[in-house]
Amino acid sequence: MQTRNEVADALRQLAPQFLVAGLFSGFINLLYLSSPLYLMQIYNRVLESENVTTLLLLTLVLALALLTMGALDATRSQLLIRSGIRFDTQMASRVFRALVAKSAYQGFSRGSQQMRQLDQFRSFVTGPGIYFAFDLPWIPLYLLLLFFIHPLLGGIATLGAIGLFGLALLNEKLTRPTLKMAEEAANGSYGFTENILRHADVVQAMGMQPSIERHWLDNRDRMLTAQAFASDRNATISSAIRFARLMLQACMLGTGAWLVINGAIQPATIFASSIIMGRALVPVEQGVAAWKQFSEARLGYGEVNKLLFDMPESNVHTIVPKAGNALSAREIVYRFPNAREPVLKGVSFDIPAGCAVGIVGPSGSGKSTLARLLAGATRPDAGTLTYGGIEYTKWDHTRFGQQAGYLPQDVGLFAGTVRENIARFGTPEIEKIVGAAKVAGIHDMIMALPQQYDTELGPEGVGLSGGQRQRLGLARALIGAPSLLVLDEPNANLDTAGEMGLRAAIEALKKHGSTVIVVTHRQAVLDVMDRLMFMRAGRVERYGAPDEVYAHIKETMVEPAAPVTAA
Repeated sequence: MQTRNEVADALRQLAPQFLVAGLFSGFINLLYLSSPLYLMQIYNRVLESENVTTLLLLTLVLALALLTMGALDATRSQLLIRSGIRFDTQMASRVFRALVAKSAYQGFSRGSQQMRQLDQFRSFVTGPGIYFAFDLPWIPLYLLLLFFIHPLLGGIATLGAIGLFGLALLNEKLTRPTLKMAEEAANGSYGFTENILRHADVVQAMGMQPSIERHWLDNRDRMLTAQAFASDRNATISSAIRFARLMLQACMLGTGAWLVINGAIQPATIFASSIIMGRALVPVEQGVAAWKQFSEARLGYGEVNKLLFDMPESNVHTIVPKAGNALSAREIVYRFPNAREPVLKGVSFDIPAGCAVGIVGPSGSGKSTLARLLAGATRPDAGTLTYGGIEYTKWDHTRFGQQAGYLPQDVGLFAGTVRENIARFGTPEIEKIVGAAKVAGIHDMIMALPQQYDTELGPEGVGLSGGQRQRLGLARALIGAPSLLVLDEPNANLDTAGEMGLRAAIEALKKHGSTVIVVTHRQAVLDVMDRLMFMRAGRVERYGAPDEVYAHIKETMVEPAAPVTAA
């Protein structure tokens, strides 16, 4: 398990860019003093001497200073934007891989929440929100200048700044938990909405619209209530900060007028002091304005770090030649996240190279979970899985996947063309794509589509029937004649012709020497299996020749499984 902070490491690599941006911020803050200095010179020199040449020269100097300040500000923004792109280049793919790994491990997905949170964090640390951090160190300089002008002005400004910072900290303390609740409520609401839209046909077909809508509204009401509560608190504190800010400005002007009356400072100094104090308090105002974004960025930072910590990057990239394509499992245990009991309990078996094994058993016995493990889609909590003499944990994941084929119950097609889905979004030769489609018995159907292999499909293969999706998923699993093929209920949506094509595909792979594992309840496919594995309650109860397994099922089950009836 890794312990390093990958997000912090990526930020450290951007340290030179942040250092340059901070240097530019320093020059910007120094150049900002040109305005109050110009004002003081106008009042104290130009108005007394009535020298137009001095006025023009001072105005020219001010214009150059402001032009330089604007150029530095624009350059700082561009530098931070490019830093954000570099940060995204380093982290986005890593977070994407972690999300895929976590969803595969859990067997379900909660959406791309951490990817959105990564974007929020990146936008904050490389956007205007980070200006607060760059300007914050310059507050003491401005306050010191006010002390030089007059200690009373410096004292008032310092006390005011401390008070505003106190209000900002109070705002953070009061709104942090409510903002987190609002974020969680929003994620839950959006996730439920996506789930409804993904299965809108079920909602419409079974008259679930009113009840689903009520449940959706309940979720949305919880989200809006949490957001309103957080916004109310933030608005109250923000109003108090604005009041304190305006009152402090009035106090500075009033104190300055009193000092002028007593001859302690010049009249122009009143306005110059007000400008300097305003600049000193800019970071406070920036912090208050960006406080919500800061809280979201901090929450996103923690969530992304947790994801990367839970799903460490595999360091295995060495390609080791495998010794055949035999499979072995020793004391495999798998538990779904937050489940009390494991779904697989000490499963052990050996599958010789080139053997076709059918996995049967009652629902909930762990068949599909075992299929996912054998396909390398997830990892066991305990025990050892070996393929080709190499433990799964020591395989380069991409290399393993290139010689394996997997068809889950939920086929898992993606938005893209038919060709891209069969090719696994890679770039194999078209002959291999067509060959896989022919073996899966779907080539003729594809040729009847409007754009043949270039026909666009929607998410989940929208545009195809259930049987067509399953055949298309089978073609994807078969491309490249994989040496390991794992099929989970591959004929659930197939007609008789489809089942005959599936049998032919399995027999062709057996002749090729591939190891085939099929989870099914349909006899048409079980007839071509060399061995059967009967599972019940998360254990392998019997494994061997089909006749032996069928006899065991008849003896031990009160209600025979589907394969027994067919047999």
